Amino acid sequence: MRKGSLIAPLLLILIGGIFLVRNIWPEWPLLDTIFTWWPVVLIAWGAIRILELLTAHFGGKPLPRTGISGGEWALVILIVVIGAGVWSGQKLAHEGFGRFKIGGIDVFGESYDYPVDAMTLKAGKNPRVTVDIGRGSARVIGTDTEEVKVTARKSVRAMDKRSADIAHKESPLVATASGETVSVRAGLDQDGEFRVTYDIEITVPRGASVECRGKNVDIDLSDINGRVQIDSERSGVRAQNIGGKVTVDTRSSDLIKVIDLRNDLELKGRGRDIELENITGQVTISGGYSGETVMRNIANPVRFDSSVTEIRLGKIPGHLNLTLSALTGEGLVGPVFVKAKSKDVHLTDVAGDVTVDVDRGDVDLIQSRAQAGKIDARARLGDIEVALPETYHFALDAETERGEVINDFGARLKEESRGRGGKLTADAAGAPQIKLRTERGTLTVRKSVPLAPNPPAPPKPAGIERPPVPPAPPRADNQ
Repeated sequence: MRKGSLIAPLLLILIGGIFLVRNIWPEWPLLDTIFTWWPVVLIAWGAIRILELLTAHFGGKPLPRTGISGGEWALVILIVVIGAGVWSGQKLAHEGFGRFKIGGIDVFGESYDYPVDAMTLKAGKNPRVTVDIGRGSARVIGTDTEEVKVTARKSVRAMDKRSADIAHKESPLVATASGETVSVRAGLDQDGEFRVTYDIEITVPRGASVECRGKNVDIDLSDINGRVQIDSERSGVRAQNIGGKVTVDTRSSDLIKVIDLRNDLELKGRGRDIELENITGQVTISGGYSGETVMRNIANPVRFDSSVTEIRLGKIPGHLNLTLSALTGEGLVGPVFVKAKSKDVHLTDVAGDVTVDVDRGDVDLIQSRAQAGKIDARARLGDIEVALPETYHFALDAETERGEVINDFGARLKEESRGRGGKLTADAAGAPQIKLRTERGTLTVRKSVPLAPNPPAPPKPAGIERPPVPPAPPRADNQ
């Protein structure tokens, strides 16, 4: 680097900041972010160099003969080669050659479409249907039938028509039935010279059980009363109106969405977003999910386990949102247990016991109504705030080792100063126990704002009488 340049210090700040964010949010997809955004380093580098040259010019200092030195050009070339190479390798692994374009024209190959004959197989009322697809999409719909019907669209990406024709013949869609077992297979065993994509729609009896497997496939299921199992390398999953247990195992997924499930749900693996709504069974989630998890109206216990977060809930009549940095919930039913390495926790109107334990993050617990449950909240590094109704009777043991204490209940709470921290206590025999601990942070116990009552119905206008109701006309017997 050139003497007096800001580039080297700023690069150190950037590298240090990246690893600091990774330490604070361990679930942050660091490598994916670097592979996608590495050109920003070159843009910022050029902007800083222009700023340095302008500063030297207006300051009357001599300008260098070149804007960027030979050593800097060598480093630029090295960054470009590494960044472009790694990004290209990642795109190849995920999407194949066909996704590289210049000016909208595919560089590697062309896509050719081929017709696929529809198939109908006898299956019975409660068949077992297995679907294996290498790449593409599968839509499975339950209907009032005893047959399995398969329709599909097929495309082959290859370097020329002859290669595409060969790939088409070597990758047929095969559907077979043996008793009440139906198997659908398409686009498996692909090599690197071509890419076969199937978009399949399958109608099955409502009582069917469905197993879907694939390498890179989007799966959509609806109106099925049997069990559903999904196992995929890369997949988006959408399931609606399912009667049996749903199990989803993905190594990578952009979205898993399950609505109106009348049984248990088990998710495992890795992915991004999760959306769950109207589930009557238990929900179990384990793995690494880097996006947003949203749950609404879950009628039975919920369990979430990752390398940095552990959550247990009795049920979710309200809603819960979970991201890399925060957990927000309202209208939950306990016992509620949250343990996280780095997470802000915001809970409102929880019915039942609450236990929160975070290493880094703020904890906010708001109760707008009296809830007969214990509260145990701990934070190594972060503020803790608890809001309770003014008339609520509770026993309190709250302490911060280093931080401010804020008491909104006045003389009801006993306040003590301890070194750089403080303590709040209250004795109430038989009342719910509240225990708060933070090693470094502000401790607040305040009064919550009660929920506003529903507005009364508008009064009827005085002095106005309703007209008499005319008698109903005679009703026919077959109406």
